[in-house]
Amino acid sequence: MNYVDSHCHLNSPELRGGIPAGLERARGAGVVRMAVIGSTLDDSAEALEICRRYKPYGLFPVVGIHPHEVKDLPAGELPRELLDMAALPEVKAWGEIGLDYYYDLSPRAVQIEKLAQQLEAAKTLNKPVVFHVRDAYDDFWPLMTAERAPEKAELHCFTGSMDDARRALDRGWKIGVTGLVTFAKAEDVRAVVRGLPAEAILCETDSPWMSPKPFRGTVNEPSRVSLVYRKVAEVKNMALEELTAQVWRNNMEFFGLEEAARV
Repeated sequence: MNYVDSHCHLNSPELRGGIPAGLERARGAGVVRMAVIGSTLDDSAEALEICRRYKPYGLFPVVGIHPHEVKDLPAGELPRELLDMAALPEVKAWGEIGLDYYYDLSPRAVQIEKLAQQLEAAKTLNKPVVFHVRDAYDDFWPLMTAERAPEKAELHCFTGSMDDARRALDRGWKIGVTGLVTFAKAEDVRAVVRGLPAEAILCETDSPWMSPKPFRGTVNEPSRVSLVYRKVAEVKNMALEELTAQVWRNNMEFFGLEEAARV
């Protein structure tokens, strides 16, 4: 079977030093497409460079400024460098962007302002959006006006309620499922996954974080995304082959990837 890891951070300090070996392990595990996600201006540029250098492994970049990092952006308009990167055809989405009130590492007003700016830019460029939302849906949903909300979006590493999931589904958005679904105490996440149509699911590692059982607590990597697929298939009482094929189609549609990339 061939897997897509819809969200990884090969540009992180934990992974950037071992990329060639990690990609070989991913290839050996059947992972043939990987989205490398930006969080800052610099590591968005690094995501782009990594994807170019290791293109034969099926990497593609997503660029944007994480809510933790928006505090470091200059006041006013978004940096031209970010806009120029995001406009490149090889950049398949804008992200990860959103609101994080769990850690509150950026002032909430700044998070909201920079989310709105990035949404406007993504809409201008017709790019899908990868959202990071944690403990912030009460402020997130009111921002999703008809003028601002993206047509195509994913709620990455979803930890919201079933009501939040339904609101996303009503918009035709995707829901990102990580290794969290394998954790013993994550029955609320499994309950949401159980209620999702397979057509809405993307499976992701969020590596180097969120390592699935039995590797919880260790540095995660894309080769482990199959464990997420297996758990999702189990929770939904689906054959692994059926689930994997559907999630493949979901990725092709969401990111605008070429079917020919499947090997």
